[in-house]
Amino acid sequence: MSGKKAKKSEQVETDGTNRVRVLGDLDHGLDEVDRLLAGTKDDVIIDMSACTFISVDGLEWLEELLMRAESMTAKVRLVNIPPTIYKVFKVAHLDCILKACGSPAASQGPMC
Repeated sequence: MSGKKAKKSEQVETDGTNRVRVLGDLDHGLDEVDRLLAGTKDDVIIDMSACTFISVDGLEWLEELLMRAESMTAKVRLVNIPPTIYKVFKVAHLDCILKACGSPAASQGPMC
């Protein structure tokens, strides 16, 4: 992340914009991202490039985050997703997460 001075916690790095970078394991919700979404009407971009693992709790939080964003008519986009993390998204069949990654929803199953 370049430009502005980065604020860093154990789990995320922000740069004063609507972009955050997940650091390490995503094994629970991230308060910084929740606050960012609540405080903006702009798109929120989550950079997953430094995410090394995502748990079921992390997946559930992401799904809830995307549903909250949709109800607020905001958008959350996931960018720079490592192949191993993207594979988890595909195996989980969570269309809302795949859409946030920029992939068209492939399945005809339930949508979140």
